[in-house]
Amino acid sequence: MATIHQTRLPLEFLFIYLLFRILEPFSTKIQRSELFPYIINLLLGYLIGSFPTAYLLVKWKSRLDIRESGSGNVGAMNTFDVTGSKFLGAIVLVIDLLKGALSVWVSSILLSNDFWVLGVGGIGAMVGHNYSPWIRFKGGRGLATAAGVLLIVSWVFVVMWCMIWILMFAFSRHIHLSNIVASIVSPLIVFVTPAALWTSIWMPSSGMSNTFMLCSFMCILILARHTKQMSELLKFSNKS
Repeated sequence: MATIHQTRLPLEFLFIYLLFRILEPFSTKIQRSELFPYIINLLLGYLIGSFPTAYLLVKWKSRLDIRESGSGNVGAMNTFDVTGSKFLGAIVLVIDLLKGALSVWVSSILLSNDFWVLGVGGIGAMVGHNYSPWIRFKGGRGLATAAGVLLIVSWVFVVMWCMIWILMFAFSRHIHLSNIVASIVSPLIVFVTPAALWTSIWMPSSGMSNTFMLCSFMCILILARHTKQMSELLKFSNKS
């Protein structure tokens, strides 16, 4: 397990670095001081996202360390597997989702309503959830936290992701495969849906290209947390 986390961490921070590289050259006139909201939002999102919901609730309920129980994932599904409590799993799911939504909402109040300033805050929340400093940089897979962010930024994308997941799960009965397929396919569907759909109740329209970039980036972060599962699925398909 330690090896897996060591390979994932640089991968996710590489994606964040690439995002800043994409944002920076939008205009040669951008001053360094204008990067301040992005950096602050990234750190603020990371702090909010790093709250280890599943770890604390499982410790309280079962006196177990969720990192060493079940799949070792610090998320809603493993909370249910370890404790046997659907109620506790649902609480973890809701709080982790709220962490993502809160990171965007707080950012919009304190800093700016700019799409990418909020998007970077949401990415920070995902990385904080996946690599919480309070539990030695372990964490979950970021699904609920990403959903919380995207419900505010682009709720239509969350609906599409869930529909693809349901279809895939009905066909395969495999949770991780459904996560992987939904995260790969859903950003591509952005290009074949009407641009008018890419609006948000809470923020100004961001446009299809911005929505595609942010949703793709967040799905890549989800996929980076499924490397072990992808490897196992490849081995299984090779055997069969």
